[in-house]
Amino acid sequence: MPDEKIEDMGTHSDRAREALLDAAEELFARNGIDAVSNRRIVEHAGAANHSAIAYHFGGRDGLLRALVERHHDEMAERRRELSSQLSDSPNIHELVRCRLQPLIEVLDNLPRPSWRAQFMSQISAVPSAIEVATEVAREADLPDELRFINGEFEGIPESVLRGRAYLLGSMVVGVCADQEAKMNEDANKGSWEQVGRFLIDAAAGMLGAPVTDPNGAVRYPNVPLL
Repeated sequence: MPDEKIEDMGTHSDRAREALLDAAEELFARNGIDAVSNRRIVEHAGAANHSAIAYHFGGRDGLLRALVERHHDEMAERRRELSSQLSDSPNIHELVRCRLQPLIEVLDNLPRPSWRAQFMSQISAVPSAIEVATEVAREADLPDELRFINGEFEGIPESVLRGRAYLLGSMVVGVCADQEAKMNEDANKGSWEQVGRFLIDAAAGMLGAPVTDPNGAVRYPNVPLL
């Protein structure tokens, strides 16, 4: 009997934690990260204890970290699976698919309405959220094949690849956030499969585009939106 009570308490705690994450993700997506208080998140999650965020996550930064980690964890296994299927000499399109296809699949599997892409689009506007996202990305166990922007690839200098990757991250998140918002309003606004194919083709094309000035790459901060 005592073991059953402990298990029930653990299950209840897990559900409460997930409810807080879902509530925060929605409110951050709809209103912006800095515009939402911890108290409002707790109330939206239906919790009675106003210190629930401190209890489950240790505070605001812990909550943000848990949201970003959940996003990365849901993509990680699929990324490793796709990476294991790569040829010995993968091209840019194949590598981009490893990176973006799991993102599209995660967004497609979320219940409607969903807020994940819109939440991710809010991260770049808040320095503390950028810092958290950067830490999580650095700690992520990505397959070596996905680290292709560490050095020259197919004749494209690293500085150019990094600049293009930043632009692509912003583009992909922005397109996905816009698509998610439209699908929340109308279920007939296309499909994630269509969006994914378009973005993978576009991203691969941009990364592999000809380089006319290898020294003219624009320097962008490393903001890991994906």
